[in-house]
Amino acid sequence: MTPPKFALFGCNPLAIEVAWRLSMARMPFVMLDRDAVRVREARQEGLLAERIDYTDDEALRGVGIGNHIEGVFCLLGEDSENVFLAISARALDPEVRIVAVCQAPQAASKLLAAGADKVVDPYEISGARVHELIERPEVVELMEQTVFGLQDLNIAEVTIPAGSWLHGVRLSELRRHMKQNVILLGVVDLERGKDLIFSTRGIDHNLDYNDVLVVIGPGKDVGHFRAMIENAAAPEA
Repeated sequence: MTPPKFALFGCNPLAIEVAWRLSMARMPFVMLDRDAVRVREARQEGLLAERIDYTDDEALRGVGIGNHIEGVFCLLGEDSENVFLAISARALDPEVRIVAVCQAPQAASKLLAAGADKVVDPYEISGARVHELIERPEVVELMEQTVFGLQDLNIAEVTIPAGSWLHGVRLSELRRHMKQNVILLGVVDLERGKDLIFSTRGIDHNLDYNDVLVVIGPGKDVGHFRAMIENAAAPEA
């Protein structure tokens, strides 16, 4: 069995979304959490997940940090947990790539100081741009960097057109068909307003015509995703 190259800390919805993207890219990884219930739920979704005390350096070494792990995702629910984890991982391996998610904007500087190479604020990336995304229906931004250095990363909105196979389909069903290398950040239901319903909140939204899907990914994959959405027939699972 190929040892995992990436360690995802946290078995929450955001981590599960990242895990599925890594699975589609055939990148070996392991999910880790102290919460036995969350570990069990991740396993029920078919993901490799293990229970771990991330405050124990020996446990971190045991999963491969300082050895075969090339990237660490700090996706725990509390900023303080992610700061502690980043410090520990950096101490064990000065070369490992560390990506952390922050819950509060003021935590970003702390995570960078703790050793994170990249800090992602999903609310800043998504929520703060929703209005602009709606006003500009094409790809709005070419970001300078992604987690592992890919330059062509776009945040885009894709409106579900009349005639699309997605009308009346649940968000979970869309996920089942997503083969492109894109991450679904959330849905804007214009009947309810212009607020983004984050996909990480576990809401299985019922999709309709004119709903806006907010995604992030390489331009080519975003284009393929858009084409899939606009088709009248659902793609094969």
